[in-house]
Amino acid sequence: MPRTVAELAATSNDWVVQRGTEYGRWLTAERVVERDGRKWRLGLTPTSTTLVAFMLWLDDDELVAHARGTEAQMCALAHRQALGLSAPATRDAP
Repeated sequence: MPRTVAELAATSNDWVVQRGTEYGRWLTAERVVERDGRKWRLGLTPTSTTLVAFMLWLDDDELVAHARGTEAQMCALAHRQALGLSAPATRDAP
């Protein structure tokens, strides 16, 4: 399970990490997953030196989920959410 944004980005080329120029720390990490004609945007951003915010948007206009925690907690949450959204949809058996 990824515990840092660098580890999270290494799990998929779909993660886009924007870095700051002054200190080189990451500013945002985002990934878009398209499923069933809908666009899900997962995002991480630091809110303090110790906290990171996770956001999940649907079609860029509806905030579906928001959480704050350590970088390790939010990277694990983002990873699980991305895996869940990327998994093939299952159909009920006839």
